[in-house]
Amino acid sequence: MPLQKITGPDNSEMTGFVVVDLDGALSADGVVRCAKKILLDGARTMARSRTYSWALLGEQRSGAAAGISVPPPNRAEGITAFVEALLPRVAAGEVSLDAGKGVGADELAALDEVDTRSPLRNEVYGPGRLVDVLNATSALAAAAVALDGLEGRSVAIEGAGALGPVMVELLGEAGARVVSIGTATGTLSDPGGLDPSSTAAQWTEHGDALPTAAGSDLAAEDVLRAEADLLLCGSKLGLVDHGVADGLRVQVVAPVGVAPVTAKGLAVAGRSGTVVLADFVTLSGALHAERAASGTTAQECVEAARASATEVTARALAHPDGAYLGACAEAEAHLSTWQEQLPFGRPLA
Repeated sequence: MPLQKITGPDNSEMTGFVVVDLDGALSADGVVRCAKKILLDGARTMARSRTYSWALLGEQRSGAAAGISVPPPNRAEGITAFVEALLPRVAAGEVSLDAGKGVGADELAALDEVDTRSPLRNEVYGPGRLVDVLNATSALAAAAVALDGLEGRSVAIEGAGALGPVMVELLGEAGARVVSIGTATGTLSDPGGLDPSSTAAQWTEHGDALPTAAGSDLAAEDVLRAEADLLLCGSKLGLVDHGVADGLRVQVVAPVGVAPVTAKGLAVAGRSGTVVLADFVTLSGALHAERAASGTTAQECVEAARASATEVTARALAHPDGAYLGACAEAEAHLSTWQEQLPFGRPLA
């Protein structure tokens, strides 16, 4: 797993790193996060998840992930040093990085200017950015297969970030009821279903402060105990451990963030009959914009994201070891066609 370390302006301490999951890939892509301390293990899991997403699309590409670890007073200098160090590799098409937690898209503008991926990924489409619509589409398409349709289904959403408002609108169009929304500040619930249009607008306006702005006094973790057909979750890696999994009251868990379920959490959920979908399936939608050929439209990307997630999930659900391991088996079958040996470890927290 190639690792590039990046130092700050004074060259005194490491400012950041980029990890690429596989050798021999045509290119690598992922996200970059910034905080006082970004852990390498988490980045490796994120890169592995993206590798599996590309494998399901039949591509010989690798996942990547990056971290900028700087104390708040040196944040601007750290990001600048990181961007300057990555410019040659991004311009050469070796690696591409999007803004993750703690990084603004404008702070990576210099990298975006030389990025070799399709410009479609920067388009706005329907209720939000095209990449968010695509990821919401793939997540909901996969969930629809697992639930035999979304109409009339109850849904709890945890930690969806920018995907949240888009999810609410698309769920409303599908005839589903969003009964609970959890963010870092609290949980907003209504067993009868929150109004899709006004909730999406308020979420866009208030962000994570939505529950507080709506007058809710429920704790953030209450969303994980919501009774619903579907839980869309993903605020952090390893969110659903064995303890949380044991208390779930949903039929299906569909990740909207990388690796929110641990290996033990997957086992406990499986024993209780809860279906856990793979994050590298539910978050594969945006990749259709990244690899779009010249002349491809945004609508064609949406249709491709929906079709791919639907087909992969149907095959994964038929696997004797369940939906998550079924998706792993399909991704690994493709990886075996161009890697001498499979990478060690699956993308679980």
